Amino acid sequence: MDAPFQFGTLATGKNFIDRVEDRAQLKQMLSSGINVTLISPRRWGKSSLVKMAMDELTKENSNIRVCYIDAFSINSEEEFYSRFAANVISCASGKLEKALKDARKYLGGLIPGITLSDGLNDVLSVNLRYKPQEMDKLEILNLPEKISKEKGLRIVVCIDEFQQLIHLPGYEDLEGKMRSVWQRQQFVSYCFYGSKKHMMMDIFGNSQKPFYRFSNIVFMPKIKKQDWIPFILNGFSSTGKIIPQKVAEAICDITDCHSWYLQQLCYFLWTATEKEVTTELLNTSVRRLIDTNAPMFMSDTEKLTPSQREMIRAVANGEKQLSSEDARSKYHLGNPNTIIRNKKILMEKSFVEPDGNGRLIISDPIFLLWYRSL
Repeated sequence: MDAPFQFGTLATGKNFIDRVEDRAQLKQMLSSGINVTLISPRRWGKSSLVKMAMDELTKENSNIRVCYIDAFSINSEEEFYSRFAANVISCASGKLEKALKDARKYLGGLIPGITLSDGLNDVLSVNLRYKPQEMDKLEILNLPEKISKEKGLRIVVCIDEFQQLIHLPGYEDLEGKMRSVWQRQQFVSYCFYGSKKHMMMDIFGNSQKPFYRFSNIVFMPKIKKQDWIPFILNGFSSTGKIIPQKVAEAICDITDCHSWYLQQLCYFLWTATEKEVTTELLNTSVRRLIDTNAPMFMSDTEKLTPSQREMIRAVANGEKQLSSEDARSKYHLGNPNTIIRNKKILMEKSFVEPDGNGRLIISDPIFLLWYRSL
C-alpha cells in the first residue's frame, strides 16, 4: 500500500495542499511580466509551490515556457552561465533534438562544448571550456529575451536557492550584469526563491544593491491548520486507518504546521499504526521524528561557538532579555558586543529570527524540541 504522506520530494497531485491564493498570485505576476522574490524557511514547500503554479500556468497558456535552475549546486561563474544557457534553451525548444539544434544556433559562436547525453532522461549539456568574455556573458544572460522574441513566447526563469550565488567568486560582477541585462527584458519574467531570509532581503531589499526593487518580494505563509486537518484525516481514512481529530490537531501543533515535518510525522505515525492511532503511537512517532532529524541538527550546530550554542538555548527557553545581567550570567552569553555579534550570526544562519515584538525565536519547531531535549 502506498503511503498517503510524502516528504523529501516535490509535493504534487493529491500531496499538494491548498495554496490556491498563493498559486494564483504567482501565476498572475509572472505571466504579467512582474518578477517575484519568494522567501520562506527551509522545507516549507517553496519549490513545490513554484512547480505546481508553473505547471498550471503552462497548461493555461501554451505560449509560456518555464526554465528551472537550482543555484544550490552551482560552484563557479562559468557553471552558472553554462547551466543558465542550457536550461533556457531546453525549456524553450521542447524536444531535445530541437534543443540541440537551437543550442548550436544561439550558442555556436560562444560555447564549443554542446552535447546531448544518452539514456531515457536525456538532457542538453553545454560546457564553457574557457572563461567567457564580457560580451559572451551579456549574450548568454540575454538568451531568454532573444529566444522569446524570435519564437513569440514568454519565458519564466525560476532560480531556486538564489542566495547561494553570492558565494561564487566574482558574484558582485555577475550580480551587476544580471540586473543590467534582465531589467531591459520585456518578454521574460524571473522568479527567485530562497530559504535564507536575511541573505535574500540583503540582495533584493537593500537599496545599495543592484537587485533593489527589481522584483516583488513575497513571504510565503504556512499552510493553515484548518487546511491540514482534513488532509491528515483523509490520508488515514483512505487507507483503512483511523485517526481521531484531536490527534490530527496535535500533529499540527507539534510541527507548527511546518510542511516537511508534518508530512514526515504523519508518515511515521501511519507506518506505526495498524488500525487506529493512539496517544502512545503519536508520542513514539514524535520521538522518531526528532531522532531522524537529529544528525542534521548536530551537523548544523557543530561549528557554532559555545556562546552561540548557549544563545540558542536561551532563546529555546524563552529568554526575553538576552543582554540582561541575569541572562548573560545564566547562559554564559559573553559581553554585549559578543551578544550583538552572535545574534547577527545566528540570524544569518537561520537558527533564530525576530518575532516582530523585539524578541528572538526559533522558527524550526523540531529543532526547538531537539535542542530542549539536550
